[in-house]
Parts: sequence; C-alpha cells; structure tokens
Amino acid sequence: MPEANPPIPRPLTVEQVAERWGCSDNHVRNLIKRGELRAFRLGHRLLRVPTDAVVEYEQRQVVEPTLEPAYLPVSDVIVISHARERGRRK
Repeated sequence: MPEANPPIPRPLTVEQVAERWGCSDNHVRNLIKRGELRAFRLGHRLLRVPTDAVVEYEQRQVVEPTLEPAYLPVSDVIVISHARERGRRK
C-alpha cells in the first residue's frame, strides 16, 4: 500500500499574516511589494502567502547579538547630551 502524502498547508491571506505578526495589512503588502515576502495571486485580486514563505521571513528576522555584554569594556563611558530646545516661532 503506498504511503499517503502529508497534507499541504493552506496559504495564508494578508490579513492572517498581519494578525500573526501583530502588524497592519498594509505592512504585509509592502513587504510583498518590495520582494521581502513571497506571495502569489489567485485570480486578479486575491493575494496569498505560502506558509513556508512566512516561516522563512520569520527566520531571517532573528537578530543575534554581535557582542556579549560581558565583553564590553568597563572603562568606557557614554555621554548623552540633549539638544537645547528651540524657541517658538512667532
């Protein structure tokens, strides 16, 4: 008896991706437009995002620290100064 193929996950709508990431629909559409997130059209209007494209994008967004805090020199001092507030225009 042949093995059954695993089910193919359904692609997500732009709205579903936005809800998953906690962002706006327009942000997801902009990522697609810039080519940062793969998507395809069903017909003329419907836009769908493959689930593997969502996972790939999420994995690319993982940021790893380049320098461990333990390796920062203790003697360095950071000075933060604020710009003087401008007067109001009349």
